[in-house]
Amino acid sequence: MYTILVASLNENMNLARKIRQTLETMHLKSEIINVVDLNVTMYDTDKEAAQGIPSAVLTLSETMKKATGYIIVAPEYNYSIPPVLTNIVAWLSRSGESFRELFALKYVQLATHSGSGGNDVCNAMRTQFSKLGAIVAPREIIATYDKPIEEESLRRILSQFVGISQR
Repeated sequence: MYTILVASLNENMNLARKIRQTLETMHLKSEIINVVDLNVTMYDTDKEAAQGIPSAVLTLSETMKKATGYIIVAPEYNYSIPPVLTNIVAWLSRSGESFRELFALKYVQLATHSGSGGNDVCNAMRTQFSKLGAIVAPREIIATYDKPIEEESLRRILSQFVGISQR
């Protein structure tokens, strides 16, 4: 089972659905979780101390623990990671005994639909997830308004990702 985390609505959600459909044609199960819909408050140590970790984060954490790998689909915000993704990663990093627990040696595939090309958000996500100990796939899934993802390219990238994540 692959967990597809989406940090946006609209075009990135459409890309996530396309990824899920392609995985289905490969006879692989996946689940899309839009972190925007989780409506998690901004991370703050005082909030964590007073209220604990939000139940939505704990549920997501349990789902992620069972996943073979993660596919992160996020738009480029000001040449970097959207705040909702940074926030959910902050909370997730507090949900276990180690801040790297959910990411260490997990396989991650990066994907984006971005108006400005998507390279900057992919580089920023690659840095973040690599520092958290994840094994980030070498190729990204990048779509723009001018250049939608090609079906064969998407299948090839996902096949490579599945190949490394199931070793």
